[in-house]
Amino acid sequence: MKLISAYLLALSAALVHAEGEETEGLTYTPNKDVSKHSRMALDQLDIKDLIDNGDVEGALDIYINGKNREGKSLQGMARKDWVAAGVEDVSEYEAAAALFHQAGSAEPFLDSYNLDAMHCNGTFAGQNPEMCAISAKKNLLCTGLMYAQYEGVQAIQYSNEKNWDELFAFWNGVYDPANDERVGKGGPGAVQKSRDADFGTSFREDSIQAIIDGQATWTGEGKADTKKLTEAYAKFKKANLATFAQATLKYSALFDEEGLEQAKIDKKWGEGYTYFRCGAGLMNPELALYINYVLDPRDKMGMELTPKETHCKIVKKMLSVPEIGPGVTMSDLNVEKYLPTIKKDCGIDNFDHAEGAYTKKSKSDKPWFPVLGMLVVASLYVVGYSITRPKNTAE
Repeated sequence: MKLISAYLLALSAALVHAEGEETEGLTYTPNKDVSKHSRMALDQLDIKDLIDNGDVEGALDIYINGKNREGKSLQGMARKDWVAAGVEDVSEYEAAAALFHQAGSAEPFLDSYNLDAMHCNGTFAGQNPEMCAISAKKNLLCTGLMYAQYEGVQAIQYSNEKNWDELFAFWNGVYDPANDERVGKGGPGAVQKSRDADFGTSFREDSIQAIIDGQATWTGEGKADTKKLTEAYAKFKKANLATFAQATLKYSALFDEEGLEQAKIDKKWGEGYTYFRCGAGLMNPELALYINYVLDPRDKMGMELTPKETHCKIVKKMLSVPEIGPGVTMSDLNVEKYLPTIKKDCGIDNFDHAEGAYTKKSKSDKPWFPVLGMLVVASLYVVGYSITRPKNTAE
């Protein structure tokens, strides 16, 4: 009987929502009811609409107090303390926090960025409102992805299938049209769909397949095959890393194009940098540290821009390390589909990765920056975080 139910579930997953462009390709049906969790993505959509209409106070109210899932808010998600929640492996959170935590602050890096961008003050003081607005909207997607990762780590730790379905809900957003018509929107999975369209890839479907593979690891005794579940989770992270690496390359190639008005520059710059932040914790740490150094627009006000300069620094740095992140290389991203002149623009012959990768111009042309100083900052963060770590939690 269990096998028949599993077969019917798989069949329904393949057929559900067969009509409509938002559900083309693979689909996933949770075994547990996580429809309430999926509604958190609607807060992101409502906040986006309010910011677009100039109602920042209304957007802040939803961010802080929530709207579409009773008793829960995106701020609660952004302030999630993995340690206080009993997560044993906090390495994924710490990898991102070590990059982005503001020195001397006790505030979580996701929440502080959200609030600074919405208020257009703090680290965004003096920036173009266009940059602030786009950064706020896109960082809510980063918040959703980090929370999906939180659920994935818990699913492995506790062999809890509901945590796995919650990973899907926070990544995908609404999955049942009876719950809301905005199916598959408002979550980081929607970004994957957009970048796949740009680059001719299928990383969104790779994410769904990974979630399907993870669901299949639970046995009749209610326990997962931990090894296989961990492998499925690694595939999910790989697919999302690839998407946000694509976004980093796309917008770093756009923000300094010739002839752009300042508002357009700032909007594209803020979008690209914030998308980078979504996947940075999954990247090769050296690469993430470098991109954060060259791409963060908040310390570069008034800087004279040279077209493609920052973009090519990032490209070359990506090639100077063995891989962008676990299992992801430049060749995987199909970059020439969206950036057909990337090799010519950046003076490279191929997309081969190697330590100290060289270009046509110079065999020693390896992007660098004061790594030691930045590593000291990161080390200070790791030491200090356990002292200043906020105690706010959300389920």
